[in-house]
Amino acid sequence: MKKITSIILTVALVATCFIGYNAKTVKAADKALTLGVQYSGSLSSYETVTYTFTMTSSSNVQVLVGSNNEQLWTLRSTDYSVSFSTQTAPSNVACYLPKGKTYELTIKYSGKYTLKVSKIAGDKISSKGKKVVIKSADSKSVGFTFTGTSDYARDNLRIKSSVPKVAKASFSVTGNNSGTITIYPYYIGKTVISLSMVGGNTIKFTVHCTNGHWYVAKGSKAKAPKPKGVKKIKWSSSKKKRIKIKKKSGRIKAKKGGRCTLIAKAGGFKYKVRVYVTDFKKLAKRTYREIKDVVNNPDKLKLYNIYKGYYKMNGHKVPVVYFDYASTNSYGAYVRNKIIAAYDDVGTWGYRYVSNANNVIKKKRIKAKTVKKK
Repeated sequence: MKKITSIILTVALVATCFIGYNAKTVKAADKALTLGVQYSGSLSSYETVTYTFTMTSSSNVQVLVGSNNEQLWTLRSTDYSVSFSTQTAPSNVACYLPKGKTYELTIKYSGKYTLKVSKIAGDKISSKGKKVVIKSADSKSVGFTFTGTSDYARDNLRIKSSVPKVAKASFSVTGNNSGTITIYPYYIGKTVISLSMVGGNTIKFTVHCTNGHWYVAKGSKAKAPKPKGVKKIKWSSSKKKRIKIKKKSGRIKAKKGGRCTLIAKAGGFKYKVRVYVTDFKKLAKRTYREIKDVVNNPDKLKLYNIYKGYYKMNGHKVPVVYFDYASTNSYGAYVRNKIIAAYDDVGTWGYRYVSNANNVIKKKRIKAKTVKKK
């Protein structure tokens, strides 16, 4: 009987221990955490300990958790608006914590642990390239590096251009410690792109947009598009028989149709303006020939209105001719069309359909008989 009773007590004791092992979740008292101070402690099986702290300013922080056992830890704000994935100790993690929130860092499972949460620098940015030359209308990218986390950089980097009419820029953070600045050229000249870290340093890029283009008509007297952001410009023309330009004032006289390059020297740089001089008479005659080549019956082509003038395209006033004409379709019925034709900056002829001539400015009528002359 005593033997049986002893066996029953032993089984009950084992069962109690087994049940107690699975149900045990003893939470240590929550502790206030001070940034930069190292803490240490020990946890029994499945025990947890939570450290709380409040961020008075947004900052990158470094979380160091040491362990003599495989422990887990989590970090989140008390309102759950900021949270990070569960980490396994030992670990060294950098993260960005916005200000004005209280955070809980919880360590669980068993074993000895150490903990230290410290602010780390997020105010240093640098780049190898400090001078950028853009010779086309395409954007250009330069790389930069920074200290701290990508989240911090996204929130605290600022970019601006000293002369936005020359070029603007944007930045993207491609990963921790690296990013890209993309520069978008708009006009010839010089600008300074500044990338700043709030509360930290600033890096600057001197950007030269050296190539532009311009459209003028034969006989025009105007000032060449002056490079912005530079002073003491000296002008010259690649083809003086086509465009004559005054060295200091930049005033031109377009003498002959065709392509020409105007060169502005300033501050050791050459800014080039590619110009196409439009001869309205030749453009009108060519447009008439092009129309005749594509209509079904050239002999029945009707010309109602022809104008020469200027049309706004891509921010430029481009010399154009306007044709209001009608041609027969496959059934013999007349179909009326209205087009504007122009040369681009490399001298390629092109046209587009328009609804009327209202958008053609400074327009003057061209007699139909003049465009038909060979």
